[in-house]
Amino acid sequence: MTTTTNTTTTTTAVWPCLTYRDARGAIAFLTDVFGFRETAVHAREDDPSIVEHAELRRPHGGGVMLGTAAKDESAWGRRAPGNDAVYVVCDEPETLFDRAVAAGAEIVRGLRDEDYGSRGFTVRDIEGNLWSFGTYRGEGAEPKADRETFAALLNDWAAAIVANDAEAIGRFATPDWVLIATNGITPGSTFLELVAAGDLTHDTMNLKVERVASLSDTTVLVTTRGTNSGAFRGEPFTADEWATDVFVWDGERWRCALTQLTSVD
Repeated sequence: MTTTTNTTTTTTAVWPCLTYRDARGAIAFLTDVFGFRETAVHAREDDPSIVEHAELRRPHGGGVMLGTAAKDESAWGRRAPGNDAVYVVCDEPETLFDRAVAAGAEIVRGLRDEDYGSRGFTVRDIEGNLWSFGTYRGEGAEPKADRETFAALLNDWAAAIVANDAEAIGRFATPDWVLIATNGITPGSTFLELVAAGDLTHDTMNLKVERVASLSDTTVLVTTRGTNSGAFRGEPFTADEWATDVFVWDGERWRCALTQLTSVD
């Protein structure tokens, strides 16, 4: 079995699973035309053209799994290709539509505005599956990027930090979260490892949101002033800091990708 992997910053709880006669060709089509990212491909060692399992993700959240048709006698292996349909949320349907047309995809429904507020289109991929793209995110799925939303989120995150619960803290951040301070760049994973080991503990954490600035529908800068106290490897500390956090919407929730810390002193 051969494997290729890449890192990603999103969490996906539901995965549409597709099957293709030419899975390698499908992966190339979906990445080149629709902007998916190849995050895992597991192929047979004796025949790399047969993909046992592959995962592709969208940059703003969500993903699909796929494999080669007739790869085995299982229920998944016996599925007929070309009968699936997938809906993908996107911010720029015009750009994706132009790319789909340029790639020769069959247009099932042209780019248009829907009466429920979405703008999008539907095409067939290289083996007949229907792909719909639109700005509609589903009922209750529109991300809110106001002061109240982030005040509540940061209050919950602070509670997890004071509880010294590394797993709970990590749920508020992306896998590649980093912290930047006077001592340089610290991977979030290092921060979480210190908490899990008991080397870094907090007993107070108070945050006040000073500014929320949206860079896009899925990226927000949040500036806070915060005080905290605790101990690092047995040595007590207190801090009064400005923090600017970069939050990204992963399709389900806001998660922090970067934290810039500056001492008020």
